[in-house]
Amino acid sequence: MTALGDVLLVLLGGRPGTTHDVQRRHAETFGPDEQVDISRVAWTLSRQERLGFVRAVATAAQPRQRRYELTEAGGRRQRSWLLRVPSTFTPEDIRTRVLLAVTATDRATFDMVVGVCLAHLELSRLREPGLSAPVLSAAAARAELADAALAAEVAWLHSLRTRHRERDHV
Repeated sequence: MTALGDVLLVLLGGRPGTTHDVQRRHAETFGPDEQVDISRVAWTLSRQERLGFVRAVATAAQPRQRRYELTEAGGRRQRSWLLRVPSTFTPEDIRTRVLLAVTATDRATFDMVVGVCLAHLELSRLREPGLSAPVLSAAAARAELADAALAAEVAWLHSLRTRHRERDHV
């Protein structure tokens, strides 16, 4: 399971922002079905501040409104998290890192994230070869579905490598 704190650190890595800015970036990155409640974003940013990963600065226009930015420790943490895929990764772990890299990282980091994710998927394919059984069972069907999903993820990542991101044109 992906920790919201790490996701928000990556979203702040691209540029500082208020709680509402970060919530909006999250929704733009992951879609409306995965929108996070503003109170959860605020609580998580406050926790990241206590941990020393972000600092809050009052905005000039509205002194009560806090704008968050990464600290040096937060920058190290977000980069480390992006590039360190757990050995027990799930498709969500890969998808989350790649979508964040599309949205909030420089091109070099994006390329590294895609490369790391591809390496993990390729290793997974080598460890768990597909089971193509002559007689279909539920277990064989699940294994074939897992193989197809893995192959689709690998193809998706390969296609992303060659494309220009909106962020590259800014």
